[in-house]
Amino acid sequence: MTAQGRYQRSGPLPREGALWHQGRLHGANGFAAAVPQAGERSFPLPRARALIDEALDEAGLRPRLTDLHGAWRCRLSRPDGTPVRAGVGVGRGDYQAAQVGALYEALERHHAAALPARGERIELLTAARLADTDLAGDPVLAPLAASGGQGAVAAAVACRTYTALDHSGRTLPVPVFLTTPAYLECPPDRRHELGDVLDYAPLRGSGTGGGTAIGATRDEALVHALAEAVERDAYALLLAGTFLTACPPPLRLVRPASLPAHLQELYLSAGWQVGATVALIDMTTELGIPTFCAHASRNGKAVRGQGASLSAEYAVRRALSELIQAAAIRRGEWNPPPPRRPRPPDAASAGFDPHLAAARQCDFIPTGTPAAPREHLQRLTAALTGHGHRPYGRVLHTEPNGVTTVSVFVPGLERCPAGPAAPSRT
Repeated sequence: MTAQGRYQRSGPLPREGALWHQGRLHGANGFAAAVPQAGERSFPLPRARALIDEALDEAGLRPRLTDLHGAWRCRLSRPDGTPVRAGVGVGRGDYQAAQVGALYEALERHHAAALPARGERIELLTAARLADTDLAGDPVLAPLAASGGQGAVAAAVACRTYTALDHSGRTLPVPVFLTTPAYLECPPDRRHELGDVLDYAPLRGSGTGGGTAIGATRDEALVHALAEAVERDAYALLLAGTFLTACPPPLRLVRPASLPAHLQELYLSAGWQVGATVALIDMTTELGIPTFCAHASRNGKAVRGQGASLSAEYAVRRALSELIQAAAIRRGEWNPPPPRRPRPPDAASAGFDPHLAAARQCDFIPTGTPAAPREHLQRLTAALTGHGHRPYGRVLHTEPNGVTTVSVFVPGLERCPAGPAAPSRT
């Protein structure tokens, strides 16, 4: 089935009854447990904050938090004030949750941007060798083969070993540049130290940090990394189905009135903060993992947020909260420097607005969810493996107190944030 075909045939699948606690519980130190975590978090918010504070202190990193009025930003630095590489994160939700999220994300991005350490075990494999693994059919193999030459002169690409999350014992060599975009930007001499002499010029833009996450535990981090991979895949397919087909299928818009009361409040708040009506698009694919895109545009500029989770309610909350976060950043509270290389064009930058009139209205359907991260991980792994996409994972860094940064790779899922340039799945 093609990528476009997957979008056309995807849609909300029958889901279990909701398991949700809507009460506002208050924990220690005044933290309000107002945002349901749907069983994806290992600890209450106060404990999560204590753990990240401890991890940063142990690493000798100093956080600086800034209120963006709709989100919080964290910048990490050394004790002498020197900024650390990629140590910037943004958090969303109420202010306590947003601060904790920003702290975790800043540390995650710092670890995710780290280049392979000298002495780290790296495999050097050609595109032909990779074609004999679960990477067979991946669209990156063709340009990789062209970049590396052919036959006896074929150059090899540096790969890290990922382990299957289904406990099958399988491993997968994953090219470093696919999961660590900074690897493409580092000086060639740094790559040559690893024996990697590949010409990466044709592969610029192929790397993505998607599928990287941090958590108070390994299981928690893996759950969020897989959710991000599912979210990115669904959005790429949404773009393909909407902008790359002659007769695009109608968007599936969730009726706001069908949302639970607490999500209706968040939906209205998002519209108020963005200054425009929000379109909540159900982009759940055949994987059956609830995935949503919250889209709004004002003065010709589109802004969006995305979310995926076994909990449909949590997925919607993520999408709406991310929309609010994106709007806060756009208002000028955070002005990052321009990218050092052109980004691939995003078809959705033109906005979904022309397609909203023909959209199909649908009711929100709640789902049941596991009670703890371990069960979430098992169900996500089973859902992906059952559709032919065995997920693989790798721990990037573990703090002494258990805070863990991971990377996942799911063969067959779309990775390009701008959507597939052409159908790549059959």
